[in-house]
Amino acid sequence: MIFLVQHGKAYTEAEDPERRLTPEGVAETEKVAKLLAAAGVRPGEIIHSGKTRARQTAEIFARHLGSPLRQEEGLNPNDDPTPWARRLADMDNVMVVGHLPHLSRLAALLLTGGPAREVVKFRHSAVLALAKEQDRWVIAWYITPELAPT
Repeated sequence: MIFLVQHGKAYTEAEDPERRLTPEGVAETEKVAKLLAAAGVRPGEIIHSGKTRARQTAEIFARHLGSPLRQEEGLNPNDDPTPWARRLADMDNVMVVGHLPHLSRLAALLLTGGPAREVVKFRHSAVLALAKEQDRWVIAWYITPELAPT
């Protein structure tokens, strides 16, 4: 299984050039991370982009899930998702924390095999779990902050 995560809500660039998570972004990510921890989700590692908002989101998940972190290239908002689609084909039990539109395009590529339009409505701090069934990816589940208990 792989987990695709859109970073938590962040300040605009005008408010904070580093685009750190807002208090709401931190709280929503904490809620989802606690729910996943209670459900026994334990990624072997959490991979994130080099942007502050993705790193902060990944750190929150890592703290709750007990998973190591690693920063990787090719996960920025406008990066081509094709290299990551290829890499994920050989990975298992990995969480990827990134950005739109990259994550949306990556999910579409994994699920449809082509450059489809949006197939998953990503939301800040939400987690999409994809399972490999023979030679294709399928949606196992999708958790948003609204579904997590307070």
